Formats: sequence, structure tokens, C-alpha cells
Amino acid sequence: MSRLPENPSPVRYDLALTVDPKQDRFSGELKIELRVTAETHTIELHAADLDFENVAVEVASESIPITQQAKSPKHERMIFQLARALKPGPACISIQYNGPLRTDLRGLYGAKSGRHRYAVTQLEAADARRFFPCFDEPDKKARFRIRVTTPKNNAAVSNGAVEKTQYHGRLKTVQFEETPPLSTYLIALVVGEMEHSRTQLAGKTPIRVWHVPGKKRLTAFALEAAAESLKRLEAYFGLPYPYSKLDLIAVPDFEFGAMENAGAVTFRESLLLVDPKTITLDELKRVAEVIAHELAHMWYGDLVTMAWWDDLWLNEAFATWMAFHVVDQWKPEWKMWLDFEQHRAAAYSLDSLRNTHPIYTQVRTPDEATENFDVITYEKGASVVRMLERWLGANAFRKGVRQYIRRHRESNARAQDLWDALSDASGKPVATVARDWIEKPGFPLVQVKREDDGPRVCFEFTQERFFANPLEPEAERREQWPIPLVVRIRRKGRDRIIRELMRSTRIRLRADADDEVKWIYGNAEESGFYRPVHSEEILKALGDEFSRLEAAERMGVLGHQWSGFRANRASLTSFLTLVEGVNRETEPDVLEAAAGPLAWLSEHVVASFPKDVAELYRDWVADVFLPAFLELGWSIKSSESPMTKRRRAVLLRLCAGIAEDAELIDTAELRVDRWLVQRKGLDASLAGPAVEIAARYGGKRRYTAYRRMIRNARSPQERSRFEFALAAFRDPALIDTTLESTLKDEVATQNVVFLLGRLLGNPSAREATWAFIRSRWSELSKRISPGLAPRLVSALPALQLPRHRDEVASFFERYPLPTAARALKQALERFDLDEELRQRAKPHLRGWLRKVEPTE
Repeated sequence: MSRLPENPSPVRYDLALTVDPKQDRFSGELKIELRVTAETHTIELHAADLDFENVAVEVASESIPITQQAKSPKHERMIFQLARALKPGPACISIQYNGPLRTDLRGLYGAKSGRHRYAVTQLEAADARRFFPCFDEPDKKARFRIRVTTPKNNAAVSNGAVEKTQYHGRLKTVQFEETPPLSTYLIALVVGEMEHSRTQLAGKTPIRVWHVPGKKRLTAFALEAAAESLKRLEAYFGLPYPYSKLDLIAVPDFEFGAMENAGAVTFRESLLLVDPKTITLDELKRVAEVIAHELAHMWYGDLVTMAWWDDLWLNEAFATWMAFHVVDQWKPEWKMWLDFEQHRAAAYSLDSLRNTHPIYTQVRTPDEATENFDVITYEKGASVVRMLERWLGANAFRKGVRQYIRRHRESNARAQDLWDALSDASGKPVATVARDWIEKPGFPLVQVKREDDGPRVCFEFTQERFFANPLEPEAERREQWPIPLVVRIRRKGRDRIIRELMRSTRIRLRADADDEVKWIYGNAEESGFYRPVHSEEILKALGDEFSRLEAAERMGVLGHQWSGFRANRASLTSFLTLVEGVNRETEPDVLEAAAGPLAWLSEHVVASFPKDVAELYRDWVADVFLPAFLELGWSIKSSESPMTKRRRAVLLRLCAGIAEDAELIDTAELRVDRWLVQRKGLDASLAGPAVEIAARYGGKRRYTAYRRMIRNARSPQERSRFEFALAAFRDPALIDTTLESTLKDEVATQNVVFLLGRLLGNPSAREATWAFIRSRWSELSKRISPGLAPRLVSALPALQLPRHRDEVASFFERYPLPTAARALKQALERFDLDEELRQRAKPHLRGWLRKVEPTE
């Protein structure tokens, strides 16, 4: 994509809007103050799907005639040719225009909640041009004065605080204070019948939560989380919050999880509004993490913004890392870094594909910018940030970050600017280490084995690029990274941690002469973004003392060993043996690390086994985990910690969801049915797995009760829980009803893709869902926003069969989704990888089950 000319550039926007959310269109009067740095006859700016009514150019109150006005739909631009040249200095362009209130969750779009109607902006990455004509590139920062005229019963929220409100008849005009310099994608406006919480002060910053009428009781946690996050962020950056107020706005239909608009952050309702009586700990942690993520952006993204979309990771990777850092400081008992391990598992998975991409990726079009909002940019990026912080040390890293923010505040920056600041603060050559991690796709596989040197205990580490595909040519694997190794050595006394920067393909580490070494773990604290695969000798020793590892490391060993099997670098037996060792595991996140691969084997391999062999698998899973669930029981004790409740929920998923224990399934059904009538008998911590399990075995009566619960839900989380569980019903008629609902207002646009993804994951619904997508594409595609299109495509490998792969390729060749072009390549690769693994896993799993089969 060719960039806009550097000349002229914007200084200030004055934007007057007329917005009624009940109408299909809005109008605007815009005045842009320009800075002209060299003589030019042309003004070029972005505009898409907007109708221009009048345009005027002035210099010092003198009008400059426009000789030609050209529209470039392909590049989403308007080009104005002037009768005489603009000279260096100030100038002004004024535009009267109007545009549609959109339906695709971008630009200024319409949202609904019951009888209420809203107009909401979502402008990242390149959709400000659908809201107002502008210089829609992140390095074109300017100040904004915004006012909006709307029916007087509507509230209006924007980036600045309300300066004044004037009433005239049935309308009112709200004037907002001028903003500091901002990129266009950070501008926000929400208009409609809204209410707000009490005002919470964090230092001098007033914080409010805005919501649709009737949900004020759900705002307390968000206020607390925002205030706690804000004071910790101010302390970390050594700078006060950079804007005059902080509004958090719960939007009833929203494409992403949240959006960091300066001073006016928008959220999905389920990620902001909380009922403490019905929310699970996982849901609560997620709300806190998202709030902290968006507030970290106020410094890292808003105050200092990437110069172009190829450095998107500068915003998102740091905010992701910072969110876990902040919430962990606030709530250490939540063990947020274990959640981080769960999140980054998806980045490991995606980055093991040939069709991955580097964290830093060249961006040429808005669609390519949208594609980069993925787990590579967020979770892998955050993993690299964390790895650098551990390598440099927390104090040096924070000092460098503070220097970076101060040097570039209210401006733009590139990756090199961050490396320079971190190097200055730490005295280490940060760029030479960081560039490979940012600019190369993929990550290392580190093989660890013991190679003693006489009486000295030595360990050899070798690296290559990790691929999930075991057939990837050896030449493609010959890649290396500078790896900040962190190694745990198990000694007779206290463990020893060794830190070493691995700059070559192979290195040897020697233990101290007096070390009585029992074993070694090659990614201590899971601080590095690499997968260690240990020799059989080391792995057995690790397994014998598995509980000696930290919880994150236990999660890591399970994930690394499963991935090693996928890549044919480890045996399935080694993974399943480790699973048997977590039968008494008390950390729910470690159990989750085992549950994911076990579910994959159940759905992809065991489903094709004869009934008696499949039963052996389910019996084995039950033998490992059911005693722990039965020991806990269904009843929640008043003295139980939230982590114990989480452990029970994961065990229920393992024992009823995967092992299909009949007694647990019956009890889950009874408890859910009682809850549907009396709202009793089911603790919130068990609601997620129990509601889904009951759906699998439910009929029309239970399905109808779920839909009633959706309409009468007491919180956004409760609504989502029952709405997504509709996808688990197995009756064909009910599946058809759910599919049809994705075309109606009863399913919000924001949830269509996620509901279809769940249906694709239901073995009884896969074929019907894929047939529905193809046959109803003309209607369905209107409800799939560009930002969520990759999510739909990424869910399609659940179809499994080779013929489905061919159908998917053919269908999206005919109906391309520009923002999902890379996701399609990844999905087709996953089809192939899953098929190869299914065929390879079958004999290995059969062999394992024969060995563990009970003898008469």
C-alpha cells in the first residue's frame, strides 16, 4: 500500500457530527488545520463510503479553488487538485459529508440492546476513514475537537471530557474538550441511551463505567480493577495517566474484546460488566486482564504509538505482557502467569506452522494490518518481551521502558527506538538478540541430553527450528536464535538456576563439581519462547519428581512433550506417562495442560476406534482423574479457595467430558435442570463444564430452557455461557435451529463466528454447519466482520476429513476473505498436519491402551 504524501500533514481536526442511532445515516462538518512544509497543488486524504457535499480550502481566510476532486475507491482516498499551490505554512480544508451507520462493527456502526439503539466507533486498524475524512495513518497524529448533536435523551461519550452541553428543542449538542495529539484510530464516540456508574478516583483521574440501562449493579469490579491497574501502571512508567478522564464503555455488540481509545475505552459487555455471584474465577481474571491490557495502552500505544502497522507488536505485545504483570501484582493469589502459559500455547501452535509470520511483518494494505491481530503479535510478542525482561533484569528493563516512553511521548516510534532505550539502560546489546526473535518466523526446538565429561556432569543443548510437520525438510530446520537459556538443575540440596545466552547451534553446560545432579530442566520458569525436548533418561528423572518442578514448568513439560510427539520428536508414551503422574495435581492450570491434548486424542483418534477400544481410553482417563474428583465431590465447602473450585471444574471436564463417566453426566444434567428452574444446586465455578455437558445429552425441553436463560440472563457471562452451549446439542433439528439463529438479531453480530466455531467442534454438527456456511454464505457473510473472519476460517480444520480440506480451499477461492488470506493457508496446513498425526497416533495409542488394559 502506498502511503499518503508527507505533505501536507494534519495539526488539528474540528469535527461536528449529527448522530441519531435510530437513523440509518449520520452527517459531519469537518475542518482540518494543515501544516504545509513544501509547495504543493494537491491535498490527499483517506475517505471510504462517505458522500461529500461541500469542500473548501483556505489559506489565511482566502479561498483556494479546487479544480479537480478525484475519488480512489481502491485506495480509499480523496485527491483534491488546487488552482494554485499551497505555500509552506498553515492551511485549512473544510468538508461537509454524510455516511451510513454501518452494520459490520467498524467505522461508526449501529448496535442494539433490546429497544435501545447505539452508534459506536471501532476505528482500528484503518476504519477512521469510514467515520470522517482524515489522514488515516498512525504517524499522522493531531489534536481533535469533537462535538455531537443527538436527541437529548442520548448520552454521548468521546475521548475528551464534556466541556459543555447545549439544548435546542428535542436535540442537544455535546462539546468535548480538545484532545492531546492522537492517531486517528484512537478516536472514539459512543452515542445512545446509556447510564454510568459512580465516579471512582484513581489519584486525580475520574473513572466511570458506562452501560446500557439497568446494569449499574455490574460495574463495581471494573471500577476497582481499573483503579488498581492505573496506580500500578503510573508507578511502573513513572508518569501520570496521560488523559483527563477515563471512561470504560460496555458495548452490546463489539468486534474485538476491547479497544484502547484514549480516555474512552470500549469493551464487550462480557469483558467489563460482572456479577460476582455468578462469575467464575477464570471469567473474573479475564476481565481484570483485559482492563489492565487496555489501560497499559494509554502509555504504550496511545501516548507513544508505532509509526506504522508493521510494528503493531510494539503496542500489543507490551500491553499483553504488562497486563499479566499488573494483575499478578494486584492479585498474586490468582497466579496470573499460569494463565499466561495457557494463552501462549496458542502462539506456540501457530508459530510451528510453515505459514506462520514474524512478529514484525511488512504491512502493505489495511487487510494485512487486520491480519496481524493474532496470537503471534500478542502472545508470542508478549513472550519475547517477558524473555527480554528476564534476561536484562526487571530494574534495567523498566528503566529502559521509561526512557523509551519519555523520549517519544505524544509521538511515534519504531522497534529500534525501544532497543536503543533498553541498551542504554542495561548496557547489553539488545538489538542483536531481539531482532532475530522479532524478524524471524518460528521458534527453536532445544534438545537436551546428558554428556558427562569424566567426573564432571555436563549437558548438551542443540537447537533447530521447530516445525509441527515431521516431514519438513532438514534444510528448513537449520535456523538458530540467540536464546537466553534459563536452566534448572536438580541437586541433592537446593535447585540451582543457570542463565546462559546460547548464540550457536550447540553448547555444553557444566555443573559445579560438588553438584549431585539428579536431573535438569531446559526452560526454567518457562521464561523462554522455545520448546525443550529432553532425552529419555532426563525425562524419566523429571517424571519421578514431577511435583518438584514449578507449576508453570509442569505445564511446560506436558506441552513440550505433546508438541514433541506431534513433530515426531518424542513418543506418545512419554506424554501419556506424564499424564498419569498428574493424577493428584492440585494446580488447575496443570490439569488444563493435560486436558487439551487428551481432548484432541478423543476427538481425532479415539472417535475412529471400535467401541471396545474407545471404552478403554475413556476408562483410562477416568482411572487417572476420577478419584480426585470424587474426593472433592460436587458440594462446595465454604472454606474452599477459588483455585480448589477451579480444580474441581477441570476435573469435571476431564471425567465427564472426556472420560464420559455416566454417573457424573447424570448428576451434571440434574444439577443444570434444577438451576434452570430454581437457580439453585450449581455453583458458578462448575457452570461452564456442567452446562455444556448437559447440552450434549439434552433434548428440546432443555434447549428451550437454555434459550429462556439467555433472554433472562443476569450477567453478560451467564448469557454467553448458555448461548455458546447451544452449539453442544446433538439433535439435528436443534442444530438447525441454532444455525438459523446466526442470521437473526437474537445472536449478536459479535458472537456469530464464535457460535459457528463451537458448532464446527461438535461432531454431530460439523457436516450441517459446513453445509450451512456454504449454502447461506450470501446472508451469513454480512454478519462476519473483517476482524473476525480469520476466526471462522481457523475453526474449519475441525471438519477433519481430506475432502473437507479440498472443499474449504475451493470455497474460499471462490469467495475470498481478504483479512483471512493468511488464516486460510494456516487452516489448510492444519488439515494436513492433523490428518498425518491421526494416522500416526492410532497404532501408538492402541499399543498404550493394550499395556494399561486391566487384566481379569
